Amino acid sequence: MTILKVSRLEGLSDGIFAIAMTILALDLRLPPHIDSTHLVSVMENVVFFKLFIYIGSFIILGTLWIAMTFQIGLLQRLNRPYLWTHVLYLMVICVVPFSASLVAAYPTNPASIIFFAINLLCASVAQFIIAQCAYYFQLNNELYTPAIRHAIVKRIYVAPLFYFLSIALAYWHPHLAFLALIAPILIYILPGAVDRFDQPPA
Repeated sequence: MTILKVSRLEGLSDGIFAIAMTILALDLRLPPHIDSTHLVSVMENVVFFKLFIYIGSFIILGTLWIAMTFQIGLLQRLNRPYLWTHVLYLMVICVVPFSASLVAAYPTNPASIIFFAINLLCASVAQFIIAQCAYYFQLNNELYTPAIRHAIVKRIYVAPLFYFLSIALAYWHPHLAFLALIAPILIYILPGAVDRFDQPPA
């Protein structure tokens, strides 16, 4: 009898991601007491940038959810160490809406960019720890192979390189730091080596 069910973890993970994505949208609001004659100017200078941050952050959460869904799909069973690593990962995910709102409020401030970069770096590190925990305790099912393990780890390694670059650039050139922060989005949207394992055999 399996007491720790994978489906319960999957439900919790889906719920946390859904809430975090919803919170992102709640930050899309106009500043109070805006005169109608200045509405266009406010939309151009404030709203559109917030919308851009929302879209980018939503996609970031989407890529993190897809990656974790893939890992959960390979699980055969759970244990307490794995559950706790996953709980810590979800805690990091819940901070992403705050990090996004911080950047939206202070887009050229190095501190806000660095905070967001560290937040996303922690998410990547947590993903790696989760993958290692499942491998160490042999929690994965028969579909898990060395090739899949290599593809997962290789894909996780991509984003932290850009986050470290963003941190290094933050005080020197905030705009470049911001671009480095969102660059992994473009990479993760494209199919990678790990995606071919999600296809049915020919």
